[in-house]
Amino acid sequence: MEGHQVQALYDFTGEPGTAELSINAGEVLTVIRDNVGDGWCEGVNQNGKSGLFPAAYVQLAETTAPVPMTGSTTSQQGTDYWDDDWDDDSEAGHDTPAYAPSTNHQQPSVQHNAIQPAYADYSDTVSTHTVHSVLSERPISNVPKKNTKFSTLIKSGEDSFLMGTKIVVPENERVFIEETEEGRSVWVPSSDSYKCVITSPKKESKLKGLKSFIVYQLTPTFNNIQVSRRYKHFDWLHERLEEKFCFIPIPPLPDKQISGRYEEQFIEHRRTQLQEFVDYVCRHPVLCRSRVWEHFMTCTDEKRWKAGKRQAEKDELLGVNCFNILQCPDGALDPVKVDIDNDGFAKFINGLDPVVKNFMAMAVDQSKKHQVLYKREFQKIGQSFTSLGIALDADDHGTGNLNAALKLTGEAYNDIGKLYEDQPKFDWEPLADKFHIYRGIISNFPDVISIHKSAVQKRKDSERLVSEHKMEPQQLRELSRRTDVIARALIAEEMHFQMEREVHIKQAMKSHLAEQITFYQKIVNKLQDALNGYDG
Repeated sequence: MEGHQVQALYDFTGEPGTAELSINAGEVLTVIRDNVGDGWCEGVNQNGKSGLFPAAYVQLAETTAPVPMTGSTTSQQGTDYWDDDWDDDSEAGHDTPAYAPSTNHQQPSVQHNAIQPAYADYSDTVSTHTVHSVLSERPISNVPKKNTKFSTLIKSGEDSFLMGTKIVVPENERVFIEETEEGRSVWVPSSDSYKCVITSPKKESKLKGLKSFIVYQLTPTFNNIQVSRRYKHFDWLHERLEEKFCFIPIPPLPDKQISGRYEEQFIEHRRTQLQEFVDYVCRHPVLCRSRVWEHFMTCTDEKRWKAGKRQAEKDELLGVNCFNILQCPDGALDPVKVDIDNDGFAKFINGLDPVVKNFMAMAVDQSKKHQVLYKREFQKIGQSFTSLGIALDADDHGTGNLNAALKLTGEAYNDIGKLYEDQPKFDWEPLADKFHIYRGIISNFPDVISIHKSAVQKRKDSERLVSEHKMEPQQLRELSRRTDVIARALIAEEMHFQMEREVHIKQAMKSHLAEQITFYQKIVNKLQDALNGYDG
């Protein structure tokens, strides 16, 4: 598309203080560069002003003859820390945004099939991603993306694991499962619990200010050494965790979006959502000890970072092969009991999924109503009382006490409106952030369950082959043992999820209700002060 003209389909307002270019629907622009980052172009409008705009907001103009490139295109060479082999972290295209920019036009859709993996090595080649200039018919959705890796993982690795292919597992990568007194498989907990705190997000830039980004500071409590990470580093980490641990539903990251990324309120909200993600990983007995996670939160050296990054990307213990790291108790499981229990859990998850999504929608709706609808309504009430007090002031025979009390009442209702506006960040938003994590985990559990179902079917097929003397009994015994490994991993993850919902959802609800009580007590105090004004 470089050198071609494109026509804007939708309005886009660039962020102030950045290199983003505001465009209007119908406007014709000339593309200078189409490889700025996934989903972004650099171009110049008819007034000669240049900047960045989302490629999903434009289409090739009907007259598409190339425009000769001029010397205005600069070849800037610049990198931010540890970033020369990373793709740009533009948030358009990798995932569906949380919301599209405010516009009166129909929301555009983003074409996903041309996106390169977040961990692709770009150091030796020209940018390989394709700009999204041709729009698909599918509209942007607010539903988190579905993890589709599991079917590929099963096809590529399950047979090799079940049939006993030997893979050397380093001692420090082994994960242990134990049995409770009730006979339930559980992850062996980490010997040392810790937290990782995210603080001090700040805006930085590269390419002489052409691209801006937010940097977050992470500090693990076990060493108190701070590291700096961008959102795209989190995105890379998430990609690695998903590909490695097919038996663990990985908690989701905050949704991506195109506009408003540098607004203070958005940055702080994203920080709290990233903190929820990090907290869940720290609490998980397997994820908290994974090498890629430890590398992510502790590496402070550029060369070690890149070496560890490439090592993680070349890891052989990915997907179903990762079952090789599990060290399980001896003894066979009762396949009938396991199937009954797992079918019951699958039904529980299927029933929970729509309820949690509805709960999320309610929490988000309450936040919006508090900040807009309820605030406006109480301020309208306050204005009415204030206007009444002002009108009564015109009566020369009035004492003034009633008028002052009415004005005080108006101020009280106006203050209550402001309380409603500020309140969601204390109760509804934290609750929505907590359930954003669980919504993602719940939506991925069916994929984890399907791995076990596929292994069970493989065992049944092998039992038939043994009865037909087409497979050795020893092979079936080894396959059954490894099917039990998959079953124990699923059971252990079920048990962890149950513990999570009992402990941390309970804590979230207690915190939410405590904030609600404090909120309504503030309202009562405002009304009490107004009432006291009539006693004068």
